[in-house]
Amino acid sequence: MIRESDDVQLDNIARTVIGNNASNCHIALHWDSITNNKGAFYMSVPDVESYRNMEPVKSHWQQHNALGENLVSGLKGAGVKIFSGGSMAMDLTQTSFSTVPSVDIELGDKASAHSSATLTTLADGLVAGVDQYFGQ
Repeated sequence: MIRESDDVQLDNIARTVIGNNASNCHIALHWDSITNNKGAFYMSVPDVESYRNMEPVKSHWQQHNALGENLVSGLKGAGVKIFSGGSMAMDLTQTSFSTVPSVDIELGDKASAHSSATLTTLADGLVAGVDQYFGQ
């Protein structure tokens, strides 16, 4: 965990550097500020040749997307609502500079349930996805 309290102020690059140096993967959990409860999805690496040919993206984008696909699969298996196909292409600092499998995953929004039971379901789905990614 990079953020364990509300007073941790690290920018995207700092979090990415910590992830690169201290983890086997980097998963950023997010909830949108919208209010339509659209479901969970991950930010995939854009399918743009010039972007995917830039290092370190070139060496890691397939790992990023595979991690995201596995997380969505785990969430779906836990009964979590999935938005669209489960991904949205986006150029993010996190995936542009990560040298470990890295994903930004949206788990809901202001309208989504935030109960302990819902958070447990999300956690179970994410753990299943991580286990699936690492072959456990």
